[in-house]
Amino acid sequence: MDLFEYILVITSVIYALAIAQILSGIGRLAQTEATIRRFLPHTLWVVILFVCILMFWWAGWEFRAVEWAFPKYLYIMITPIFMFYAASLIIPARTDGQEVNLKKHFSKIKGPVLWSFFIALLTQFADGPLLASEPLWFSGRVIQAVLLCVVIWGVFVKNEQLQAVPPIGVLLFLVFVSLTRLWTPGVIE
Repeated sequence: MDLFEYILVITSVIYALAIAQILSGIGRLAQTEATIRRFLPHTLWVVILFVCILMFWWAGWEFRAVEWAFPKYLYIMITPIFMFYAASLIIPARTDGQEVNLKKHFSKIKGPVLWSFFIALLTQFADGPLLASEPLWFSGRVIQAVLLCVVIWGVFVKNEQLQAVPPIGVLLFLVFVSLTRLWTPGVIE
């Protein structure tokens, strides 16, 4: 086992635990006898976190040629830690009682979840120039900056109807990235 594989193991474990948080939360919701009041923005953010965890883990392969040192290791741990934190909050821990109100739950955890997601995205976008040979500026940085602004907007938007707009924007970005960059690890524009 080389150093990259060693580092990848711990990030993989944290990402796997984040996925387990989301899937077990969905399982709790499916099994509860309580009435579930769904909320579209909450559901969209659950999907986004799940998909991003998979994409971030996949993108980690791009760093197999990095000369690893402890500061780089600490940096690479930021994204999985913040994604795990967001995943641990996104679905209510308790589903017993008469009603599970996902709108109320989302309004309570929206700030910490979206700020965690923002930090994870920011570190993910900056890892190429910091850890490898990705240029500081390339055409994709504009859309990354827009995505970061959309997530920040999601933190502050109060209007119920508008709360679905930021996650829809993020989902469109994920589809774009999936189709243009992440089919094959190591592809850089």
